[in-house]
Amino acid sequence: MSPVKKDDRLRLFLASGFFLGLSPAAPGSFGALAGLAWHLAALCAGWGDGAVRAWCLAGAVLFSIVHYRLTPWAQARWKDPDPRHFVLDEIVGYLCVPLFWILPERPPFPVWQLAVAGFVAFRVLDAIKLPIARYIDRNVHTASGVLFDDVVSAAYSAALVSGAAWSLS
Repeated sequence: MSPVKKDDRLRLFLASGFFLGLSPAAPGSFGALAGLAWHLAALCAGWGDGAVRAWCLAGAVLFSIVHYRLTPWAQARWKDPDPRHFVLDEIVGYLCVPLFWILPERPPFPVWQLAVAGFVAFRVLDAIKLPIARYIDRNVHTASGVLFDDVVSAAYSAALVSGAAWSLS
């Protein structure tokens, strides 16, 4: 990896998920923590479900825009079509988990615990790459491909968390 030019510091800060993705071990998981923090901030504010979902949607849109803007820069910097330290896709992916889940009216656990479970499920399923996500990861090497394999993994994660919540309620 080349040294960071002064003009590239902001790009690196954003592309690496506020430097969380620069972790030498599990950069995607550390980067996705920014998405979890975004979600938990809304939960801690005591907002209702609709406001929390709107907040997560706003974050997913915002980070997607930055993802699309920075993908060419990140691919050139790290000389990889899906650089491991470029973690905006993981942030968007996690933020899609609470957007996609369908929870019972009275979940069996506090929503923050379901958020943590969703984070863990997302990271495991994103690493495993179930069929549709695997296809996208292996065959679509564009900014959209980098992003959408994570969105598909988020859908699987949301289904898993939702199913568990319904079966335990």
